[in-house]
Amino acid sequence: MTTAATTELDVLGALLAFDFIGFAQKSAALDPTDAQYGQAVGGAFGLAARRRFPQGATAREISAYVAEFLGSLEAGAEDFDAAALERLVADGLGDEPVRGGAHLDPERTMQARLVLTLRWVRELGLGPDGQRELLAEALPAV
Repeated sequence: MTTAATTELDVLGALLAFDFIGFAQKSAALDPTDAQYGQAVGGAFGLAARRRFPQGATAREISAYVAEFLGSLEAGAEDFDAAALERLVADGLGDEPVRGGAHLDPERTMQARLVLTLRWVRELGLGPDGQRELLAEALPAV
């Protein structure tokens, strides 16, 4: 495990705890040009996706979920390409890649994974212990 991976999971942990000052401080330490950038958050994202969709999800279900997710964002929130989010969710579930749509750059991918992971943690009702378990489970994946 690298220091960058630990920092990424610290960033996610701060977000999950609604520690926005810690989130901002820890995020500043990340280097989007690092070849390993996003892998730790990607691991946690995949774990959360498989917990949220334990039986998997069809392309139609993923599309409907992404549409609902995008519709729930508050005004002024980041705009995400629906097809790119569908691809991220399918990838997180280990499904066949979804075709079409724009690819997100590494920073937008990280943002999308953080936001979706936060949402799934809330939907799953994971409290502090469940959140720590998710982050600990993501460590070996890095």
